Amino acid sequence: MRAFDNMRQAFGFLTVLPVGRPGPLGEAAWCFPLVGLAVGSAVALVFLAARGAGLPPELAGFVAVGAGVALTGGLHEDGLADTADALGVHDGVRGSQRALEVMRDSRIGAFGVLALALTLPMRALALATAGPVAALAAHVLSRGAMTGVMAWTPPARSDGLAAEAGPTSAVGALLLTVGLGLLLGWPAVPTAALAAFLTAWLATRRFGGHTGDTLGAGQQITELAALLALAAK
Repeated sequence: MRAFDNMRQAFGFLTVLPVGRPGPLGEAAWCFPLVGLAVGSAVALVFLAARGAGLPPELAGFVAVGAGVALTGGLHEDGLADTADALGVHDGVRGSQRALEVMRDSRIGAFGVLALALTLPMRALALATAGPVAALAAHVLSRGAMTGVMAWTPPARSDGLAAEAGPTSAVGALLLTVGLGLLLGWPAVPTAALAAFLTAWLATRRFGGHTGDTLGAGQQITELAALLALAAK
């Protein structure tokens, strides 16, 4: 029963599905790879449907990525844009504090626009090349990476989503992520791990730890890295 509640909480937070359940998000983080599997499956099915309707692979990739954004409510894209804007802040000794303030601003700046303008088409074109199964691998690996970052880096703030998530164990998520990743697209596993490590390192160095936005940014970068790895094989 507890596992079911964790699943409801994870799906309610990471998607727009109305199944959420209140509780510390850290407890449900082991389910993140399973949410990734579900989102990736939806993206893959939309890609196949678009191809079946006669669309070329490139357009099918854009349609499928758009479906994934709709299913998650653009949660991670918003995090990527906010993180990119915050990384563009250079304010001497107040750099980290000012960057965190910018990250909380709901308005999108030039760096955020550029980050989305570059990564969204790259994801769509990489998916078009790699094929629908790559969507499953990329979404699983990128959601598992979020759990690892939550468990192994400190929150950057004393309040907010990251601080309120509570203790997180990455063992279950890691086993699910690696197992599914090896099955669905093993060449992407080391690439995704490296991308997750680098984004977590940058967030810790620049902001002092992770926030909800940097977790979203890490998901986006890891998903893109996995898709590129599978497109290049």
